[in-house]
Amino acid sequence: MQHRRREPADGIFRLVLPLPFPGLDQVNAYLLRDDDGYTLVDCGIHVPDDARDHGWDDLVDALAACDAAPSDVGRLVVTHSHIDHYGMAARLVREVGCELWMHSLARDELRMYEDPEGGRERLRELLADHGVGIGELDELTSFEDWRPFVSGVVQATRSLEGGERVRIGAREWQIVHTPGHARSHVCVWTADGGALISGDHLLPTITPHIDFERQGEEDPLGDFLDSLARVEKLDPSLVLPGHGRPFEEGADRARVIARHHDRRLGAILQVVRREPRTASEITDEIFGSTLLHFQRRLALGEALAHLAYLRKRGEVDRIEADDGSFLYKKVDRRARSDD
Repeated sequence: MQHRRREPADGIFRLVLPLPFPGLDQVNAYLLRDDDGYTLVDCGIHVPDDARDHGWDDLVDALAACDAAPSDVGRLVVTHSHIDHYGMAARLVREVGCELWMHSLARDELRMYEDPEGGRERLRELLADHGVGIGELDELTSFEDWRPFVSGVVQATRSLEGGERVRIGAREWQIVHTPGHARSHVCVWTADGGALISGDHLLPTITPHIDFERQGEEDPLGDFLDSLARVEKLDPSLVLPGHGRPFEEGADRARVIARHHDRRLGAILQVVRREPRTASEITDEIFGSTLLHFQRRLALGEALAHLAYLRKRGEVDRIEADDGSFLYKKVDRRARSDD
């Protein structure tokens, strides 16, 4: 890939790094210039390749286009632990000894790279409980081992909670905890020029995937919508996203994404209005029944996150079927008021 210098704001460089996935073939990292070194926000993916040191070479070349080298990076901030943002972190820390900043919740998330079989088994149980047939389970849970796409597992040298401030060059930046897409997700914000490095929290043309996991997450969609409201209040004038081109009017984009989820919540309520349905049946109704296995896996996670949101707010009830699977039905508020 040909790397060129991109500087969407003075002293902020956008590094466009390749990804090996159809439909998602690039990820952005951002280099922040300082007099005594650079801060890098996210670092791209590792892909094993016998022909070249894929991932590392792309990162080196992208840095060189901005007149920098890995040895100039004194601090790496990772917005969240997904492979396309964290994949090269262990290699960079090992090569140059830079600090690694991540939210404290990333410590638990990184276990997915250390114990993918455990994660796969938990997902099998979750999907089976929500109406997915035995014949589908192997295919739908075959995407849980992401170890080839990380250069190693390395823990943060500084654990973040949100609210931390750091001066880089002429700007003061603040860490903003924005859970939803991942529990550990953070954005990096500066009021100077209103720039927000948004990771996958705010994207220009797609809505971030909101997944549901049985361990540790009760209401990921609620967390995400709260995070969107937090970013809307910041009113960023320049959003530097994890994928796609930088864009303006971040508050407007936050509102558009929130409305998207509101419409989906309404659609799910219509599906379960008359009779109880499993999450698998709801997914087929909302997203269609002809998805590829990976697409269906993502759609199931989205449906479960939306159902958890509705259940927490008393909009749907969850009941157990004779076979032990869970069914969801819209709450009849009139019947409850009569009681």
